[in-house]
Amino acid sequence: MPGSITKQWNTQENYWVLNPMMLTIREFKELHEKDKKKSKEVSSKMMWAIAMVVDPHEENPWRNTSLEDRKVLIAEDFLEDVDFPWEDDDIQLLINTYKNRCLTIGEKALIDLEDKLADRAEFIAGTKYSMDSYDDNGKVIKGTADQLDKMMVNTHKIYEQMEKVKGMLDKEAIESQGRGGAQESASEQGLI
Repeated sequence: MPGSITKQWNTQENYWVLNPMMLTIREFKELHEKDKKKSKEVSSKMMWAIAMVVDPHEENPWRNTSLEDRKVLIAEDFLEDVDFPWEDDDIQLLINTYKNRCLTIGEKALIDLEDKLADRAEFIAGTKYSMDSYDDNGKVIKGTADQLDKMMVNTHKIYEQMEKVKGMLDKEAIESQGRGGAQESASEQGLI
């Protein structure tokens, strides 16, 4: 499946020890350096949270959860901070850096499609059916029935596009396999 550069997914271990190449990315190196604990456990936990929010890696236990639910659950269950400031500029910088520097083009496309499908499903679920009607002046007030029906039919096309992207990711994974099944390094993949 996906080929992001976070290779080992064991949140009980220090993120930096398992993924030292992430320190080559300035924003992550700065996070690491700001962590004054010798074990770097605070920044390690932050990086695990960022990875779990963003990365569609097959070992990410949160990958099939909607983005908003992912943020809430990771804040509660992993960070143990229900008020974690996901929208803080510094956190957003880390999230965007991870997405833009650590994921493949296919992974980014998949994430974008999944997010749009979640938005679409929420919109459809929250919109009641209505028929065209007329106001007191005889002007047509457009109903929602036709638009909702068209959206539901077109949703299938978006799922087909997602399957194509997943196929592209599978192809990327096969192509990124080195001899003997070894994974290419981040620089070999052109990520850094």
